[in-house]
Amino acid sequence: MNDDERPSDGARDLDDQSSYVCRSCGEEIVVPIDPLAGADQEYVEDCPVCCRPHVLRVRISRDGRVDLTAEAE
Repeated sequence: MNDDERPSDGARDLDDQSSYVCRSCGEEIVVPIDPLAGADQEYVEDCPVCCRPHVLRVRISRDGRVDLTAEAE
């Protein structure tokens, strides 16, 4: 990518992944972020290590920052 193709200083790419620490097994779990699902998302996903379910809440700000929270279900 040359300098003409780079985003301007104020632009930021959307984070395409985030992570949380499973409260059951202590592992850090990386979660892909799907911006097409909306700016406010909530869904249940099992920990891939210990298989305990977690409620994940994803918030995507206008500038592309991702806030992920996870609670044991």
